Amino acid sequence: MDQNRRGTLAAILAAPFGLAAAGQASAAAPVKAKGRPLSMAERLDVIESKQAITELLHAYARSNDRADEALLRSLFWPESTHKHGKFEGKSSDFVGFAFKIISGLKYACHHISNVSVEVKGDRAFSECYYFAQHRRDRKDGAGEEDVFFQGRYLDDLERRNGEWKIIRRRGLSDYTSPAFPSETTYAQWPAGQHSEKYPSDDYYRMRQQFLGG
Repeated sequence: MDQNRRGTLAAILAAPFGLAAAGQASAAAPVKAKGRPLSMAERLDVIESKQAITELLHAYARSNDRADEALLRSLFWPESTHKHGKFEGKSSDFVGFAFKIISGLKYACHHISNVSVEVKGDRAFSECYYFAQHRRDRKDGAGEEDVFFQGRYLDDLERRNGEWKIIRRRGLSDYTSPAFPSETTYAQWPAGQHSEKYPSDDYYRMRQQFLGG
């Protein structure tokens, strides 16, 4: 009798967990347009592709913050197109346009968040939000100022020879702050305690040590 009660109790307790696991398995199994569930290999490819694209978006932020032009150009296919603000044309030309701005900044910090990626074979579509700070000289020459931006990036991406890059970008600028005069200049920031540009920033030295070790 005791064994029967224990068996019944175990079955009752196990039921919710079994149902939850089944629900999770069902939700985790994407379905293609034809209705066929993705194979394990296909699901793994989607996960790896989403991770690679997320890292690409983070690299875009790093390339701006470190003023790393080579990295910035490496994120777009040669024929990639760009539309952001008043600019509309090839992404390679946008990089040249943007680099003139970011290379002249005292400091820049771009945050990427709310990353969403959809993958269909060798094509993908992503959306992410950005928030940025630029420290720059004031136009009147009286010190420096900070300005803040936020918006979104909408990207079409393609994978070629196993590598994901952007083939079309739509940048949306949703907010630009007033310029805030800074109380201290960048030159007054404590030396050795803040981020620097390429190739002086510690990121490049430490990464090279990591790869070589």
